[in-house]
Amino acid sequence: MFWVKVNATSANLCVGFDVLGVALDIPNSFSFEKSNNFEFEGFEKEYLTTTNNMVYDSYCEVFKYLNKEPIPVKIGFKGSIPVSRGLGSSSSLIVGGVFGANHILGDVLSMDECFQICARLEGHPDNVAPAIYGNLVASYKMDDKYYPNVYEVSDKLKFITVIPNYKLSTKKARGVLPKELSYSDIVNNLSRIVNIPKAFKDGDLKLIRHLFNDKLHEPYRSTLIKEYSDVKEICDKENVACCISGSGSTMLIIAYNYDIVLKLKALNLLIKTPSLGSGVSIVEE
Repeated sequence: MFWVKVNATSANLCVGFDVLGVALDIPNSFSFEKSNNFEFEGFEKEYLTTTNNMVYDSYCEVFKYLNKEPIPVKIGFKGSIPVSRGLGSSSSLIVGGVFGANHILGDVLSMDECFQICARLEGHPDNVAPAIYGNLVASYKMDDKYYPNVYEVSDKLKFITVIPNYKLSTKKARGVLPKELSYSDIVNNLSRIVNIPKAFKDGDLKLIRHLFNDKLHEPYRSTLIKEYSDVKEICDKENVACCISGSGSTMLIIAYNYDIVLKLKALNLLIKTPSLGSGVSIVEE
């Protein structure tokens, strides 16, 4: 038996819509053990079946890619990533299944091949890329292939997640986005996203605050998060950076220390202070 550990991710990073993502050390872990039949352990009751389990689906996708029959396994799950909160919980299931299948097969696929399968299953790479490679990742697509670029993140930066007690589906969050955008809004984001990697590498919080000024999705998605204005007001007063994590409802705060946590606790929200996350890892047991 072995375990596949996949960390949470915070995608978009304000101006990096469907492009940027950073890994956070909040893990989901998946065990795989050869069996006579497919079995599931540790999942909620509705996911204890091959007809409704994303880990199983992505596991089988690797065998389909290789034109092989799936090897039956018992799949176990231990989860720390909040579900449907904008922290890459569904992406972790995809990455766990793909890397679990690859390891069962003797690691026949390269990391890039696994990444391509994961990104295709997810539909966009900004969550699966940092879940696989760790750190900060900017991805692009060309000729039906995804290309990830991994950037270092300064240890001066501290991450704080503010997690409301309600789910927000990606479908609903995408549903509030406008059908058309102005050139000025697009230029606003382009001028900022290009500077994000340097700001994170240098640990330049002032620059990050300047760059965190999205015009493409946050003005619309923030209306779905009732605590957004209160959190943003506190962050502005404390001169720290704040953005919606993924499609919400979690908000990601970037600071130099955790002093702001005391003020945020007054909002009665779940607060986590994860470190920067590493890439996917496999541990034999």
